[in-house]
Formats: sequence, C-alpha cells, structure tokens
Amino acid sequence: MNKKTSTQLFSLLGLAILFYFLTIVSTVILQTKGVDMWRLMMASTTLQNIGIFIIPAIITARIFNPGKTMQVMQLNRFPGLAHIGLMLLIYFASIPAMNAIVTWNESWQLPEALSWMTDMEATAQDATEQMMEITSIGRLITVILVVGVLTGMGEEFLFRGSLQRLLLERKINVHVAVWVTAFIFSAIHLQAYGLVPRMLLGAFFGYMAVWSGSLWLPILAHALNNSLTTLSYYYPSFETAPWIGIEPSTLSIIISFVATALFVWVYYKWVRIKE
Repeated sequence: MNKKTSTQLFSLLGLAILFYFLTIVSTVILQTKGVDMWRLMMASTTLQNIGIFIIPAIITARIFNPGKTMQVMQLNRFPGLAHIGLMLLIYFASIPAMNAIVTWNESWQLPEALSWMTDMEATAQDATEQMMEITSIGRLITVILVVGVLTGMGEEFLFRGSLQRLLLERKINVHVAVWVTAFIFSAIHLQAYGLVPRMLLGAFFGYMAVWSGSLWLPILAHALNNSLTTLSYYYPSFETAPWIGIEPSTLSIIISFVATALFVWVYYKWVRIKE
C-alpha cells in the first residue's frame, strides 16, 4: 500500500471519527431540547449517514482527486437497464437462501468471553424496534427515506465508493478487495448474529459496483434491501409470504441457492463478454 493510499485511508478514518463525535454532540443537544425518541433516532441516523459516511467519502475523494470526484467514486454514470435487471434477479432469487443463512447465524452460541457482543446485539435490536415504531404512512415514508435510501447511499459512499475503491486502485485482486470490504462492512456493525448474511450482502454490493462500473447500482440494491426490511415491520404479513417469508421451505432454499448462483454466473459472463 503506497503513501497516497495510506494517507487517504487515514484521512477518511479521521473525518469519519470527527463527524462521529459531532453527531453525538448534535444528538445530545436535540435530546436536551425534549425531542421524542423516534424523531431523535431519525435525526441521529440522518446526521450519521451524512456526517460519518457521505461527507468524509466526498471530501477525501475531492482532496486527493481534484476535479475527478464523481469519476473516481463511480458516480458519473448510471447503470443500464440490463445491469439493474440482473441485480434485481439476483437479489430476489437469493431471498430464501439469505433467510436460511440469517436463521443459521442467529443460532450461533457465542463463548462467554464474547458475552459483551450478545449485550450489544440486544441493545441494537431494542434500538431497531424503537426506530421501527411505524404508526402511520407518514412515518413509514420517513423511515424508508432515512433508513432505506439515505443509509443505503451513505454506507455505499463509504465502503464501496471509498474503501473498496482505494483497495482496487492499489491493484489488489478484485475478489480480495470485495470480500475484505464486505467483512469490514459487516464487522463494523458489531453484531455477531448478523455477521455472515451482512458480509454476503456487502460482497453482493461490492460486485455490483465492480461489474456495473457505477456506484449507483449497489446504492439501489442497498436501498432496496433496507426498504423491504422496513416494510416487513409495517406489514407483518411479509414474514409469512411465499418466497420472501422468513421461514422458507427446504425446496425454496435449494431453488434459491441454484437460481442465485445461475444469475450471478450469467451476470459475470455477460460482463466479461462486454469487456
């Protein structure tokens, strides 16, 4: 890793930490103003996405690539309909398989030394439940915009638009760059019971960025995933719906694994042919 890459990574990290503390201060100020918990969490999440994820990514790219910010972050082009269509096929084909992996990961038994992670998991779940107290269409739209769209955009700016990009710029093997970024993306959430499915999602987003040449495709995929999760809280019937339900049949899991692998292979071969 050369000096320029190291400097960019440290700059990215430093800016993210700076805005992290600014976000905490802003949240505390709002709390002292008597803002109710749900609105406070919406405001805090918005500040986090913009301050910790989006702004550091843009500033770092702009400082080290003057005049080429949009280009280096792959924001200067939109994916074609074929890319979007293949992404959607892969995503929806993978749902039963991913739900099975989620169930398996949640069944992990952590050793006593990692009991603190269990406590963090419970805290995170409580926070999610409070955030998902959606009592009206207005709240539903707000949560989709903040947790779905803005979080999807923010995390992609930081992880695929910055970290993965910097690894690829150093000529690191593309698969190594994608999976290292995916692991960091998952691990930074400090939620062991979602480590594997979140890492797989991160790899999916990473390959979408590489194969399409556009950060907008993983942003769309990330926003879609987060938004569907939000909708499942508002419409509990999603949990028992065919194919997308949280308890898939053995047959649907097998079909899902095969179909996902097939669509990924088709996408990969199509990209190779285009090259």
